[in-house]
Amino acid sequence: MNTAEVSWSPKTLSFEPAGTLREIPFQVVSPSQQALCDVPFSCGLCVPKGRLFKQSDWVVEGLGGAPLAAGTKVLNRWSDGSIRWLLVSFVAGNVSPGRTSCLLVRPGHRPRQTATVVTCRKASEGGLQLSVQNRSSRLPTDVRINMLPELCNTNGQPLRLRVTDIHTDDSDDARCLITVEMVPRGLKFLSMTFRVEVWLNSGLIGVRTRLRNTRRAKHQGGVWDLGDPGSFHFSSFRLALKPEGLSEAAIVWKAEQSADIRTCSPQTDLRIQQSGSGGSRWGSSNHVDAAGIMNISDRGYSATSSAGTLRGYRAEPTVSFVSDDHALTVAVPEFWQQFPTAITATGNEIGVEFFPADVSGPFELQGGEQKTSQAWLSTRPMAPNLTQLAWVYETPRALQSAESYRKSDAFTWFPGSLTSEGSVSTHSHASEVTRRFLSYLNEATSGQHSIRARREKIDEYGWRNYGDVPADHEQTHYAGSNTIISHYNNQFDLIYGGLLNLAATGHLKWLDLADPLSRHVMDIDIYHTQEDRPCFNGGLFWHTDHYVDAKTATHRTYSKHNAKDGHAYGGGPANEHNYTTGLLYYYFLTGSPEAYDSVLSLADWVINMDDGRRTIWGLFDSGATGLASKTVWDDYHGPGRGAGNSINALLDAWILTRKRSYLDKAEQLIRRVVHPQQSCDDLHLIDAEGHWSYTVCMTAIGRYLDQKLEADELDEMYSYARETLLNYGRWMARHERPTLNEPEKLEYPTEAWAAQDLRKANVIRLAASCTNDATEEVCLRRRADLISDAAWKQLYGFGHQHLTARCLSIIMTEGQREVFHRCCRPGYMPPGRVRYRDSKWKMFVPQNKRVRDALRSPLKVLRVLPGVINPLRIFRTVDALRRHL
Repeated sequence: MNTAEVSWSPKTLSFEPAGTLREIPFQVVSPSQQALCDVPFSCGLCVPKGRLFKQSDWVVEGLGGAPLAAGTKVLNRWSDGSIRWLLVSFVAGNVSPGRTSCLLVRPGHRPRQTATVVTCRKASEGGLQLSVQNRSSRLPTDVRINMLPELCNTNGQPLRLRVTDIHTDDSDDARCLITVEMVPRGLKFLSMTFRVEVWLNSGLIGVRTRLRNTRRAKHQGGVWDLGDPGSFHFSSFRLALKPEGLSEAAIVWKAEQSADIRTCSPQTDLRIQQSGSGGSRWGSSNHVDAAGIMNISDRGYSATSSAGTLRGYRAEPTVSFVSDDHALTVAVPEFWQQFPTAITATGNEIGVEFFPADVSGPFELQGGEQKTSQAWLSTRPMAPNLTQLAWVYETPRALQSAESYRKSDAFTWFPGSLTSEGSVSTHSHASEVTRRFLSYLNEATSGQHSIRARREKIDEYGWRNYGDVPADHEQTHYAGSNTIISHYNNQFDLIYGGLLNLAATGHLKWLDLADPLSRHVMDIDIYHTQEDRPCFNGGLFWHTDHYVDAKTATHRTYSKHNAKDGHAYGGGPANEHNYTTGLLYYYFLTGSPEAYDSVLSLADWVINMDDGRRTIWGLFDSGATGLASKTVWDDYHGPGRGAGNSINALLDAWILTRKRSYLDKAEQLIRRVVHPQQSCDDLHLIDAEGHWSYTVCMTAIGRYLDQKLEADELDEMYSYARETLLNYGRWMARHERPTLNEPEKLEYPTEAWAAQDLRKANVIRLAASCTNDATEEVCLRRRADLISDAAWKQLYGFGHQHLTARCLSIIMTEGQREVFHRCCRPGYMPPGRVRYRDSKWKMFVPQNKRVRDALRSPLKVLRVLPGVINPLRIFRTVDALRRHL
């Protein structure tokens, strides 16, 4: 590894053919109404179990012309070692509007690749020098670009940046990936990462930057407002691009994709700046600073050059340096959505300002917060009307068919296609089940209820907000303005619901939801620090507080402005709000390394929060804390969403890594909170207000059984979980009713209870898959159908209120699972090979209660004394105390 320079050239991979898979069909879907050129694709394709074991040479066919060389990377494997998800990278010369059928084909003879050498080294000016030596006749022979990042403090002074590492990873015959790590001198808590993608023989270069503040927030009193001492403030962050050999080039540009191109002389200073979102609510209180001041002064964008100033609402700019035989063109994805942003051009550089100076005052990157930004470069000659990077603003996607996902068993409990020409059973009853689900989704994501319309209501745009979905259900009970600022932060895994419906329908609107939301969650909602308490580090902030405005808490739940004297308030990331499966599938579909790291961060958070050695009580008792399994009350460790979400996160990490420690912890939590002979009556599960979420835990146990079956681990723990699920299903069939049948028992009898009942019905159906008694199976499924049919009727009894983010996020997943259970043939979960050992279950006692009880008893005090004098325990306790201050 060389921190000063890295050089790379492609090498042909040679593998013996294995398995029987020769081709993988997929589609390229373009949202644009015009043909697009030179579009890079990096997409995950799922493969049926046992069909492909080794990586191989592949080409893409179907996009016109000769087969396209494709790079591949194995993202995930089945338990038998065969490939489950394969990342495929290629550049399509031409992409037509609509859908294009394609094939990933293992060729008999690999197309000969032209050699391209990529070199990245530290530049003398403190940045990076990227050199690409092309051997394609369509491109300049040698391209050199100096990339100079500039981060300025609040006084406008540039910070000195030090390169700590340069390395290549995941490179193949389609692209070279270079990662550069930097640190501002004297600010070790601030990490800067640059990920440069050089797409070979295409002239395309992607640059992704990430600023991360690894310092903890102080969150005094459990509130997380802007202005916290752990924040990092800066005035600007930009990336200067200085191509060699283009100093006298003309500047060609357009501010919007539909605009005419304009030309400036090399001496002109061009600046296109997006100050606000351009929407009608651009002045929303969503954009207040730490002082509560909304300081956005301009609704849209301005483009200033020697010809004057051009103004508009939403810019999607393209800027190019053009000479007789060279060009450098730059475009910035989500330019207006991620405001404030700017792009500039002078005689010798194009500047991409991800955080422009003098737009809205100093920027604040909160403790544990990060921000990722991106720009695309093209070194091809200028295309007519400057369209060579038009795909940046209308990005085509590569997708498999719903039947491919179903046959590959890529998603758990997945029904296949939900389109009119799909494969779901056409039986009249099954057709009605599918119809009402699709009808709901259409209403909930169209017109005034579309994701874009929801965002427009509170101007859910800007570098910190874009991607999140407003928690519009909070307005129902809010006693103030109808423009309440409330953020949903991926509750009930909205990401996963979006990707499920993308797979089932092939409609890109679902990716328009899931893609920016995934990136928002990874940047803003995950707490990127290890300096705070283990119960917070690496965790996920949940939705902003119920029925009040978020004020200056942004996406961090609790604001000091909402605290009331004499009332307990505040908190932080908690186990009941941990959603990982959407990020897992985002990784599978895109290959995003950030998504991979995020899933593991959230799973490690589960393990660390439950580690009693890391707490102030660890001096007396190093056993489990219980923080990973509690739900609502500290002393309740039965089935609930706290344990359910923890188990689910650990399963996702096990699927990613196959590290046994993740599965072992999941099984430990299952044993802690449930038992095959548990009394559901004693747990008061019929109390919906206190225990509605036990079905979340049962769903996680169902998924656990599904994964154990795939791994052929029908062991004692499998038997334990299977008998538990069947026990709960039988109890539910006897005692559960539609929750809204008794509205007087609910604090807020809203449409959300009907949505939750869909999960209840699906749990009974999972239990039905565990019985080998055909009569019992039929009875369980009929009971489930009665509950879900009633839930759909009650859902619509609230009028348009059912079209809220909370209901949508639940029904996107549970509604599709209902279609699977009622229209497909769910797999039977057979008995385990080893019966579980008889045992008795009792409620787990959390660490803090165990210690308090011990300190009240002289005999128990004597028992813990040997641990108190343990030097390692003393060190850990002191560290825990420090983190609490």
